[in-house]
Amino acid sequence: MTSVQADLDLALPLVEKAKKALDGLKIDDFRMLKALKTPPVDIDKTFTCVLNLLCRIDQNVPVDKNGKLKTENTWKTALSCMSNPQVLLDNLNLLKGKIDNDEISANNFKANRATLAEETFTPEIMKSKSECASGLCDYIINITCYYDVVVSVEPKKQAVAEAQAQLAAANEKKAQVDALVAELNA
Repeated sequence: MTSVQADLDLALPLVEKAKKALDGLKIDDFRMLKALKTPPVDIDKTFTCVLNLLCRIDQNVPVDKNGKLKTENTWKTALSCMSNPQVLLDNLNLLKGKIDNDEISANNFKANRATLAEETFTPEIMKSKSECASGLCDYIINITCYYDVVVSVEPKKQAVAEAQAQLAAANEKKAQVDALVAELNA
C-alpha cells in the first residue's frame, strides 16, 4: 500500500505544475497565435499535441472511429479550438478529472509520445517561439507524466484490493477454524 501512496504523492506535484502552466496563459497570447496563417513547426507540433489530448473531449477536434485525431490541417483545427481560448483552457483543465475517472483514452497520450521524446520539445525552447506554446508545452509534459503515474498506480491499487479481500477471507476462515477448535476442546 505504501508504494501506491508514494506513487500518488509523486503525481500531485505534476498536476500542480500542469495547472500552473495553464494559469500562466493569457487570452491575448492565443489572439497573437490566431493571427498566424502558418505557424512555425514547433508551435504546430505543440498544438497537435493539444488536439490529441482533446480528442473526444472538445467537439471542435475531429476524430476517427477509434477516437484518434483525424484532420488534414492541424493548424486549422487548432484555430477552431482557439476561437474561444477560455473554453480551450477549461477543456484542458478538465483532463485531470478525466484521467482520475478513467474517462480518457490512452490514445490521447500515445499519439504525443514521439513529440514528447524530441529534445527540442521543452518549455524553454518553445518560449523563444511563443509564450503560449511554452505554457502549453509545459502543461502537455506534466499532464502526460501525471497520466503515466495514475496508469501505473491503478494495477497496484487493484492488487492491494485483491490482497485485502484474500486476507479478509483467510481471517474469516481462521475465525471459523478457531471457533471449531474451541468447541472441540470444550
